[in-house]
Amino acid sequence: MKDTDHLKSHDEFASTYDSQVKEYNSYSNEVLFGMCFEYIEPGESLLDLGLGTGLSSVHFARFGLEVTGLDGSEAMLNECRKKSFAKELKRHNIQQVPLPYLDRTFSHIICCGVFHFFGNLLLIIKDSFRILQPGGIFAFTFAAQTAKEKESFSENLPDYIETPSAWGISIFKHSDEYIHSIAEELGLTILKEQKVLIDSGDNDTEDILFKVIVMQKNVS
Repeated sequence: MKDTDHLKSHDEFASTYDSQVKEYNSYSNEVLFGMCFEYIEPGESLLDLGLGTGLSSVHFARFGLEVTGLDGSEAMLNECRKKSFAKELKRHNIQQVPLPYLDRTFSHIICCGVFHFFGNLLLIIKDSFRILQPGGIFAFTFAAQTAKEKESFSENLPDYIETPSAWGISIFKHSDEYIHSIAEELGLTILKEQKVLIDSGDNDTEDILFKVIVMQKNVS
């Protein structure tokens, strides 16, 4: 899968994206906000990586945070602009690091419904760590490997596997061990994890296992 395939897909479906999310009964954005609620305060800054139409960060804006958003799809950004809640929106493919911000710029960072389009997550998480303030949280979702998928690899469990989807593009499922190893390497403390099932979009295919995870950058 080319890095830009998911961006082309998002350009095509931007105008109907919000209604599709409701049709799929996909509310991981609300789960993510609920899991972050105790760690945020009004007036703090939030960066939404791959914010799309703003379904995730709008909850934070309503709570009083100043939202900045990055997305590689101009069509998605236009849909988000119509909601008039973000302080700044910028077009940027978040796989292109370094991200266009100085060190320790944001109080908190979120990324919902994006990381399953990418294989290697180390670089983007590492650069997010760079622009995150000490004590801030980084909350994101990823497609997790199921127990059955893990068993099929025996002892050689890969960091991620690429699988086809009913959405017309491949997605990547990451292992818990991979995500935990990145957190440990960067000095991020895992505060919370929650499993969420997402409609696969295919009646003949099982729902996709996702995880919502909240990490915190150590103060020291």
